[in-house]
Amino acid sequence: MATLFSYVVDHDLGFAPNPSPGYCTLVHCKFGGDSGRRNIVELAEVGDWIVGTGGSNKDSAGHGKLIYLMRVDEKIPFTSFLSDPRFRSRFDCRDFGNGNVFALVSRRYFYFGENALDLMILPDALVAGLVKRGPGFRRDYPENKLKLLARWFQKKYSVGMHGDPCGNRSVADIR
Repeated sequence: MATLFSYVVDHDLGFAPNPSPGYCTLVHCKFGGDSGRRNIVELAEVGDWIVGTGGSNKDSAGHGKLIYLMRVDEKIPFTSFLSDPRFRSRFDCRDFGNGNVFALVSRRYFYFGENALDLMILPDALVAGLVKRGPGFRRDYPENKLKLLARWFQKKYSVGMHGDPCGNRSVADIR
């Protein structure tokens, strides 16, 4: 049974999520770290989906916008992610000592960034219950709707990047 995790991308800097040709990863975001609270990166499993929608921060797309949708194709230990040659040159393949445990890797993703989709273009039945407002995440989207959502995206868009990140900062600014 697949789950959809929905959260607000407060700042979309190309870091978390990190879209690039071939892979979209979620590593340094949505993890519990030292607080002990489990979050998306710990809870998501292979086959689950993650949707990130816009927030009010200037480095985000704004409310009512969909920044990305990705299927979790791999969930790997963070230490393995750091040593995996597929990710070595990526912006997010660094250890900042923040307590990362896992990395989520997707080959089936739709990333829009600064070209974030207005949620109004999705069929009404798919929008209801999709968006999470504020901190945290939700995971109560019905599985039958998730299948329809994934099919809708696969029919409308090619897998990959459809825009650059919304914000513009360096890794040093993120730490």
